Parts: sequence; structure tokens; C-alpha cells
Amino acid sequence: MPHVGNDVVDLQDAANAGKSGDSRFLKKILTDAEIEMVKSAANPDALLWSFWACKETAYKVMKKKSPDSPFIPGRWQVVIHKKRTDCWEGEVIVGGKDGIPVRLFPGLNYVCCVGAENKAVLNKLIQNVYALPDGENISPSRFARRCIRRTLAQSYGWNFDAIQIRRKKWKQELQPPAVFLGGQKTNIDLSISHDGRFVAYAYCQNGDASPDDSHAKKSVL
Repeated sequence: MPHVGNDVVDLQDAANAGKSGDSRFLKKILTDAEIEMVKSAANPDALLWSFWACKETAYKVMKKKSPDSPFIPGRWQVVIHKKRTDCWEGEVIVGGKDGIPVRLFPGLNYVCCVGAENKAVLNKLIQNVYALPDGENISPSRFARRCIRRTLAQSYGWNFDAIQIRRKKWKQELQPPAVFLGGQKTNIDLSISHDGRFVAYAYCQNGDASPDDSHAKKSVL
């Protein structure tokens, strides 16, 4: 099973605005070099949350590979290698040696990051970001799941109502979301994130995504 992760940050959410000026917070989540970069940036909040999104994404990948992995963002280094047409490409260095490849997508109102255990998996990722619908009273988590189910139904020809996104507990801790079709777990690795007005997901399949459940394969969208 491939291991993927993602994160999104709403740059205009009140809880995120101005955090680049909180030196105590910066020391908790950034390296000394990253702190200096944030302080000298033209848009320090955007750079701060870009670093955070990369580290959160890498952590989600690590947790899938090793569930006991600790989150120590202040010791992890974000390295950006090059700029692509629509994103920045880099990696998160964990423990001074392990690099989790990531791609950072900057937006006017948000930053979004996706990552995977290796570049081959990263190149296969399907990902998207959505804004919460105006005038609709729906939780970000529920809206994200609805968006994912709709995408999967359209992509694979599955029955929308047969798709479920579930999270199990392990050692009293909720585990990453998993995709089920007709009650059977699929070979899709999924990551979900939401913050403020935005929800995001990233997923990758391993081989044939569908379990052997023909009644669930006709889309009713």
C-alpha cells in the first residue's frame, strides 16, 4: 500500500493571521534557519504556514509507515529544490537523513501540500482543494468526504452510496482515513485535511483499486 499525506492552511482564517510574529510559536515548529527565512520574507505568514503544511504532510506519511512516529516539527527541515509550473517541489528532512518528498501549492487564500513515501508514489497522487460552500450548513469533515466520494465514483464508476470513508482506533488514537467500497477496504491510500474555509484530499491506489464487489461498481451520481 502506498503512503500519502496532505495538509491545507487557510491563510485568511483569524486563528492563523499574524502567527509569524509569535516567536514562541516559531521556535516550537521551525528550525533556526526557517525562522530567519520567515522573518525576512515578503509574506511571513504565508511562508510560516507553508513550512507547517510540509511538516504536517510528512508526519502523516510517517505515521502510516510507523504508527509510533513522534511529531517533532522543530527538528525537521523543509528543503525546496525547484519551482514547477503550479507548485514548489522539495522534501522534509526528518532526523537529519530521511527525506519525505513533498509538493507545495501556494494559493492567494491558502497553502496546500501533498507528500508521499517516495517520488514514484508522489507522481501518481490525485489531489484537490475545495472551499466550503456558501450558505450550506455542513461540517468541513463531512464536506471533504462528500467531495472524495464524488471523485472516486466518477473516476472508477463506483456507486456513490457504496463508498465509505472510515477511521479506526489504534491504542485509543484515530488512525488515518481509509476508503471502503460495499463494506470492503480498497487499495486506495487517502489523506484528508481541512482548515478554516478549505478542505483538501490526496489519494493514490495500489494496483486495482476495487475489491471484488460488482454490485458496488455502478455509479448512481
